[in-house]
Amino acid sequence: MTSSTSRFFCWFVLVIASASITSCARGPGSAVLHPVASTAKAGSPVNVLVATTRKRSETDKRDFTNERNYGLAYGSYTISVPARHVANEIEWPSQVPGNPATDFVALRSAPLDEASFNRNVVQDANGTGEVTVFVHGYKTSYERAVFRAAQLKHDSRFPEAIVAFAWPSRDAVGDYLTDRESATFSRDYLEQLLSSLARTSGIRRINIIAHSMGNLLAMETLRQAAIRGKSAFLPKLGEVFLMSPDIDLDVFATQLTVIGKRNPPITVAISADDEALAVSQWLSGDLPRVGNVLIEDTKETHDTIAQYGLRVINMSDARSMDALNHSKFIELLPSLKQMSRNEARARRNPISRTGLFVFNTAGALLDTPRQLGSAITRQ
Repeated sequence: MTSSTSRFFCWFVLVIASASITSCARGPGSAVLHPVASTAKAGSPVNVLVATTRKRSETDKRDFTNERNYGLAYGSYTISVPARHVANEIEWPSQVPGNPATDFVALRSAPLDEASFNRNVVQDANGTGEVTVFVHGYKTSYERAVFRAAQLKHDSRFPEAIVAFAWPSRDAVGDYLTDRESATFSRDYLEQLLSSLARTSGIRRINIIAHSMGNLLAMETLRQAAIRGKSAFLPKLGEVFLMSPDIDLDVFATQLTVIGKRNPPITVAISADDEALAVSQWLSGDLPRVGNVLIEDTKETHDTIAQYGLRVINMSDARSMDALNHSKFIELLPSLKQMSRNEARARRNPISRTGLFVFNTAGALLDTPRQLGSAITRQ
């Protein structure tokens, strides 16, 4: 078997595995976000705000399609997380309407304009002045993005408001390249959202959590904002968590060069056993991805991480909730958030805490920087 054939075979097996896993976990469709009639057995309510570049459905204006929209649409949801919720999971209804006692369900939904959206963000910030924007990855439906944002806020106990930025992923295994173009299409609108939030009285800090292909969107947005130099959100930008980034390694280096060192530092979470990114690497002509790069024990790595002012989290030894090892961040995010809060309280200059950190097999963060590996030096 030739190396090319071997790579194709591996890709085929992984894609089929991914399709099987996703089909088992797939929810019952967009109607899952239609509010349930009875809330008697509702669990913990979680408010999620949404800004999206998806088109509204022609058949039901409450729903969004996977097609691109020139402009942002806004909405708000109150999602009920069931009392017996298993941490890090989404308990999907087997049918609609879902059962509030056992499933994630919507208790309330409403379309918003930009002004009312910003007012809702301030209200949901609960006096913290803080908002976290979650940028989902490849093959993600609108309803999955909303439920994942609710799960992250609930399980990580975010005190701040959470906004799901729902770009128009096709939610199909074979549409990887289409998704990448749709992510790029959405970068101006993500910058528009961030700047609008920054101009809103009562919002003092904006955090970003991006996953997989969503990192390309987030980093391209930060890059163009840095080039522009006048984006309103830059002075209020707080933590940037890049989880399992599906970004070409060389592209990432050029993005970081433009963006420059940040305070607090950009956090990059990687895992050498991320099989989903192995497929992405194959599809991209075997060009290494940031999220599955192999960390090596060399001084070169320490110097490179210091050069770009990064906080790199190696998740390779941590367990995963999915067979492709692409969603480790879901379980580890609370520890990352706590680490950043601890550093903010302990030091006036959190950028001094750049370096390489490691999650062990128990999912515990070893928060002493280790001088290991080469993450973003050119191959």
